[in-house]
Amino acid sequence: TTRSRRIAAPLADPLAQEIVNNVGVWVDREVKPVASEFEHADEFPEPLLKGMSNMGLFGIKIPEAYGGLDLSFECYAGVCMELARGWMSVASIIARGNGLSAGRGMTDEQRAVFLPRAARGEFLGAAAMSEPNVGSDLGSIACRARRDGDDWVITGNKYWCTFADGADYIML
Repeated sequence: TTRSRRIAAPLADPLAQEIVNNVGVWVDREVKPVASEFEHADEFPEPLLKGMSNMGLFGIKIPEAYGGLDLSFECYAGVCMELARGWMSVASIIARGNGLSAGRGMTDEQRAVFLPRAARGEFLGAAAMSEPNVGSDLGSIACRARRDGDDWVITGNKYWCTFADGADYIML
């Protein structure tokens, strides 16, 4: 059921507001009661991932043609805020599917293969941003990738990559 929720600012789109409200109800019912348990066990919350997938949250920014919801950034931000209210780690997980930036930089063939899987929460990514001396200041990173025939040559250093052990791909 949908109930009125107090959020930082009301959303202009009624559908987005309803989605955010429903996510908030789900967070109260499913996330908050188990967040501490998963956190202290250092365990990936697979049941919560399934719940987010069932609600279509991994496809909020993915075009409908590829199985996503193609909703506004306003909706995405509201959903992230509700998830973070329950447990920040769950809010981070949602970016793993929507992180493909709706297929920018992909060929049509790649979009057809990867975006439907990402929208279902079956193709999750990680981002390796932090570098020595610049942290996560993306304007100052030194790591580079260049094409060498059919291969890519990557030069530079990264400190760490959150979710690297569970990711299907890593964005540098």
